Amino acid sequence: MARTYVAYCFAPIQGFSKFGSYKGNGNADGTFVYTGFRPAWIMVKATNTTQPWYMWDNKREGYNGDNETLVADTTQTGGAGTYLSMLANGFKLHTADPEWNGAYNYIYMAFAEAPFVNSKGVPCNAR
Repeated sequence: MARTYVAYCFAPIQGFSKFGSYKGNGNADGTFVYTGFRPAWIMVKATNTTQPWYMWDNKREGYNGDNETLVADTTQTGGAGTYLSMLANGFKLHTADPEWNGAYNYIYMAFAEAPFVNSKGVPCNAR
């Protein structure tokens, strides 16, 4: 019986993308995750729970004040809340919610809006 598979493969590129993990602290003054660039898009998943994959971006309303989430792998609709801030060098969680910052391990992927350096580590020029 033939089967069809799809694989999405990503590699980190300095100044453009980062993939990693963080430990949630279960506190409203949540974990800071260093990416080395200002994220334009973030996806997070708890590794030891059945929580879905959550996504944030900097294009829809609510950026860094009332973030709207998207849910990648369920029929659940996104919601809005002050869950995280996209900073110049990473992102900071602002919730004790176990979906994003409980006392669990999380994996994430982030893609840059404005990198500090190019892919060779050379600082970018100011505009």
